[in-house]
Amino acid sequence: MKVVFLREGERMVRVHRFRFTGGRGCAMATTDIVVEEDLSPGCDPDSRCQARPDHPTRVPRPQLYVTASTVEEALGVCIERMRGALDLFLPQA
Repeated sequence: MKVVFLREGERMVRVHRFRFTGGRGCAMATTDIVVEEDLSPGCDPDSRCQARPDHPTRVPRPQLYVTASTVEEALGVCIERMRGALDLFLPQA
């Protein structure tokens, strides 16, 4: 997608939402994952996609934030990191 209508300093981000179901401990868990794809001209092509687990009230652990060049790559690396994590989100205050 070409976003030639943007002015200097403006950004356009396409947001992709995914739902991942996989084993966590002795149960199956469902986790939403958000991938933000930067469409702005001049963005770094190697890190234009950022993925993270998503929750309406909790903050993901910093090691689960992933940057990559494509949506699929960011999503895949994020899922791999989630598989190795004991808890995906920081404790609530």
